[in-house]
Amino acid sequence: MKLLGGTSTVLAVISCAAGCTTPTPAPVPGSDSVRATTTLADVKGCNMLGKVIVSDTSPDAAKNARDQVASLGGNVLLRMNEQVWNGNAYQCPASAH
Repeated sequence: MKLLGGTSTVLAVISCAAGCTTPTPAPVPGSDSVRATTTLADVKGCNMLGKVIVSDTSPDAAKNARDQVASLGGNVLLRMNEQVWNGNAYQCPASAH
């Protein structure tokens, strides 16, 4: 009976190891075409869609910011400054960017 109890524990650990992984997020369609700028004039005449907040310490901060813009339906990110990827997502006409 002790053997059966040990086997159950091993199976539980193996099952969790196989099912407890963090999935890699799927790429957001259109995020490759999101343009980033720090110039307010670049978004003149565009519709602001929302705020973009990412961890600037992450090595993927630029990608994460662009993904957020694309998920909001935007194509331009107005960054707060050159060091920070946080900002506002905008939908601009194709001719504006």
